[in-house]
Amino acid sequence: MKFLHTADWHLGKMVNGVSMLVEQEYILAQIGRIAQEEQVDGVIIAGDLYDRSVPPADAVTLLNDILMELNVRLGLPVFAISGNHDSAERVNFGSAWYEKSGLHIQGTLARDLAPIEWCGAQVWLVPYHEPAVVRATLEDKSVRSFEDAMQSVTAGIRAKWDETKPQILVGHAFVAGGIPSDSERQLAIGNVDRVSTDCFDGFDYVALGHLHHPHAIHHPTIFYAGSPLKYSFSEAQDKKSVRIVTMDGKDLEEVRERFLEPLHDLRVVEGYLANLLANVALGNDDFLQINLLDEGALVDPMGQLRAMYPNVLHLERVREKLTDTAFERFEDVVKKDDLELFGQFFAHVSGKELTERQVEIMRETMDLVKGGEDA
Repeated sequence: MKFLHTADWHLGKMVNGVSMLVEQEYILAQIGRIAQEEQVDGVIIAGDLYDRSVPPADAVTLLNDILMELNVRLGLPVFAISGNHDSAERVNFGSAWYEKSGLHIQGTLARDLAPIEWCGAQVWLVPYHEPAVVRATLEDKSVRSFEDAMQSVTAGIRAKWDETKPQILVGHAFVAGGIPSDSERQLAIGNVDRVSTDCFDGFDYVALGHLHHPHAIHHPTIFYAGSPLKYSFSEAQDKKSVRIVTMDGKDLEEVRERFLEPLHDLRVVEGYLANLLANVALGNDDFLQINLLDEGALVDPMGQLRAMYPNVLHLERVREKLTDTAFERFEDVVKKDDLELFGQFFAHVSGKELTERQVEIMRETMDLVKGGEDA
């Protein structure tokens, strides 16, 4: 048995106000080609099909097209669930009759979870669920946390699974110890959204979505696929991929990555404005965050940069940070004179101390202003 594991497509995603739909169409076509090249027996999509609960029409069309490609043209069974970004009810629409063609989509958590028998294995689709939903759906009043919820769901699965068959769980959750990125929506305040690896004891392969880094966790049977595209600059160094999983019965023979090449990369570039404008390298149309090292005022740096780098999404000025950040009492602050206070403000904003010449200019300016006030 061989399958492709992917997740977190976030169709309809906007990054810094720019639509990623063209990029997503390009990368999903690539995933379809990989599935064909690898001759997989099926495809798993572990949640967050869309980026929001009411996706734009173009995103719905794109999902329709890729599912048609995988399930109808290539004839592959597809196992998909909703994530925390999706509307569970919308994703669940039509699932009962889609199953007739091997398109298995689970949007809402079912009270009586049943396995999908496939290639001698049992596949369990566990969509994203909050504790209150599990408490009501399973009528389990003991569920108070995300951990309780996942433990309750998987305990119910163990009570009915066939131990002689390989057990595959498709889920969307934040496993404790996982590495998050800036593009993931928090499931809850603090760390209460975490679930332990113990929840998945006994499963032979756990195909997860939610964390966008493909190596967010290291575990022998629990794997994140990661997002197929970079959706924040915190992911700039990531190498995106899909997982190709081969199982022989209950034995996990191989889990490897097929790397994805985006239409446009998402990168962080650092340098001085003049150098960046004079030395435009290949990849200048990538999605960029540019960190400028220049000091002092600049005239329309974003306008100048976009003439050479059309997809600049974010611009930052990099300044040296002073190490002295000790908190001062209000009583101590009010004792300082104007020049001392200005020097402190200047250091906080620029990351540098005033030079002797700058101190002299500010002293003369302040004396002039005070002289005018006295007159």
